[in-house]
Amino acid sequence: MGSRSRSFCFTLINRETKKGGPNMKYIWLIASIALGAAGQVLMKWGIESLKTGDASAAIGAKLLTAWPVVAGLASYGLSSVFWLLALRRFPLSTAYPMVSLSYILVMVLSFYLFQETISIQKWAGAVVICAGVLLIARS
Repeated sequence: MGSRSRSFCFTLINRETKKGGPNMKYIWLIASIALGAAGQVLMKWGIESLKTGDASAAIGAKLLTAWPVVAGLASYGLSSVFWLLALRRFPLSTAYPMVSLSYILVMVLSFYLFQETISIQKWAGAVVICAGVLLIARS
């Protein structure tokens, strides 16, 4: 790609980013959903690493030092920032149902990362969620 076309692309990206162009709202929404799911997975990983016979007070203190838990909470915080940006461009009645895609993402990640089982019922629920999201997105 030549420098002229590269410059044109960067100009378009910067212009869209500055005015929060049509593509940015999808990036903000997807980032919010992905970071929320990542936060769940990280917190699960962190709490699993603390499975011991400790009393609840000791576990509470350890939670603050377990980096996956802290990273999960930070991911949630960042997810909230992207969510606010998405809400500036989407109607709430459209954006909020999209968050349900994070349920499916967490389910699939749990299967691969924590060897959790996914029953036929869970897959059927995921299909229903996707169908609902598609219906809302197309309206």
